[in-house]
Amino acid sequence: MTKENMEEGVNQKNVESTQMKEEKKIDEEDTKEAEKVNLTKVTTFEELLEVVGTRGKWNVLTFLMCILVAFTSPLQTLSYQFLGATPDHWCQVTPLLEANWTHQQILDLAIPFSNSTGRPENCYMRDYDYTAAAALGYQTTMKDPSAVLRNSSSLIQCSVREFNLSQYISTVVTEWDLVCERRVLYSTTQAVMQGGKLFGFVLFAYLVDALGRRPVVLVCSAISIIAGFLAAASPNIEFYIVLKFIIAAVDAGQYLGIFVFVMETCASKYRAGAGTLIVIPWAVGYMVVPGIAYVIRPWKLLQVAYTVPALYTIIYFWLLPESPRWLIDQGRYQEAFKVISWVAKVNRKPLPADQVVLAAMENIYHQKAQGKEADSATKTFTSRLLNLLKQLLSLLLISELRVRTIIVFFCWFSASMVYYGIALNATNLSTDPYLYIFLGGLLEVPSYLLLWPALIYIGRKKSLVALYLFCGLCIFSVMGLMLTYPGEAEVAKVFFSQIGKMAVTAAFQLAWMYTAELFPTKFRSLAVGQASFCARIGSTSSPYINDLLGPYTVWAPSALFGSVSLVSAALAVLLPETRHCDLPESNDFFTKTKEAGAEGREQGVVDQDEGVLNPSFVSEAGETGSQIHPRKSDTH
Repeated sequence: MTKENMEEGVNQKNVESTQMKEEKKIDEEDTKEAEKVNLTKVTTFEELLEVVGTRGKWNVLTFLMCILVAFTSPLQTLSYQFLGATPDHWCQVTPLLEANWTHQQILDLAIPFSNSTGRPENCYMRDYDYTAAAALGYQTTMKDPSAVLRNSSSLIQCSVREFNLSQYISTVVTEWDLVCERRVLYSTTQAVMQGGKLFGFVLFAYLVDALGRRPVVLVCSAISIIAGFLAAASPNIEFYIVLKFIIAAVDAGQYLGIFVFVMETCASKYRAGAGTLIVIPWAVGYMVVPGIAYVIRPWKLLQVAYTVPALYTIIYFWLLPESPRWLIDQGRYQEAFKVISWVAKVNRKPLPADQVVLAAMENIYHQKAQGKEADSATKTFTSRLLNLLKQLLSLLLISELRVRTIIVFFCWFSASMVYYGIALNATNLSTDPYLYIFLGGLLEVPSYLLLWPALIYIGRKKSLVALYLFCGLCIFSVMGLMLTYPGEAEVAKVFFSQIGKMAVTAAFQLAWMYTAELFPTKFRSLAVGQASFCARIGSTSSPYINDLLGPYTVWAPSALFGSVSLVSAALAVLLPETRHCDLPESNDFFTKTKEAGAEGREQGVVDQDEGVLNPSFVSEAGETGSQIHPRKSDTH
């Protein structure tokens, strides 16, 4: 061995020795720092979350991974106007087509002109003997149409239509003749999406609490992808509608599980930002919907294109953990410890000994378990069913939650009805659907971003009231323009409509976050799910209001949407403020607050303007929520 090689080996050993010493020093420092972490007095999950990090690498990456699921939802929910785009159509006159008459010749003889629409009639034709007309020829028949007239002045409704395929190559409307007497099926293709969400939010609200956030999200993601591709191969409208229902239901379960997971793994001081940013991908997907439809016109290829982005959710099978807050609430400390340890490792936060962390989790569980009644084992099917019904109705059975539950349910109902009613009202406004829906998606971004500072500096309640009020005034302005300038002032109508939609968009998103803050952990998923059920009742009615009521009285949908917005603004005044409060952990939160209110403000009275107090909230001075109350001048 040469001298140079010996010196090189010695230097290598010195480097390795130095590295080992540095690593040992870092480990010792981490151990000392971990020993300084005091978990013996931890009573809430928020306090434990502060220990493992609230804005570290894990928090940011997991948040970004989760919120991207919102991008895929509007691709299915808002696509029915493009999948079911309706070209100009008129009655199909088979004898004339077989005689090789041109479209224009058929229109001249068989189809009357509608003065109200300025176009040929869509669903009616003249009662002529078209077999005789075909035999006579176009020129002869047009010289004396009375020669083939069966009834002097009547029009007859046709059962088969002919479409102008130069406008749209293929849509679900042209595929299955969804016009005239079958038009209700076209509205049903959208209504069933909302009905599916309605069903999904009720079903998965229970399953998310019973089985956990992760398994529900994974199953829903897989079903959504499969059903999305199958919808493009639907052999008939009935099968298509069923698949659309399934897609909407599992999308609801997927979004509900992700939303609850994000809110439960987010510190209270960041919830306003998280609740706002989580829907930015929705706005992006909203804008992408008309762009994809403009490029891809055949509806089967368009349905495939709208489903492909959902393949992204496959990564959840490897990267999405279970909510540690839920695991602790279920008493599954070991599983929660694995997640918490992973979070701390990625965030480079030291943790005390395993036993200390597990003891802290057990302490959190027992704090939340105080006040819970022992649930006796039910052995019969009837008793199990009654117990399930009691759980589903628990929000209305608990007196402390009843009033706010009813108000929250109506606010969700109105927000969803108005949101989808405005978003899909391009036909009644006589405007370009591609531009109208793109503008709707574009304006969602500022509505979400402006909501963020409003929540911080104004609060939840005042923001919600103002948004509903402003939306109602804008929609009534649209109605006024329709009455004053029928068929005119298109730009003004679109302007007020989109500004009103900005307000209700922000109100809808605020309703999600506000509801999560108003209800304790035990009922949080149930509250959000049942509120979403009410929202889907509203959104299910929207396409029928626009497609069936609008053609008869063009301003009627605006009158209805504006009215429910104003009623929601009035009801929202009765809700408590939740700014600066941690997420409530148990129903005892409300009971203690109510009792404290009987003793006076010094003991923690509930003030509708200043907020509901959380006994688990700890101030910088060490005071608990029962000793202090949030001040209006405070910010996150």
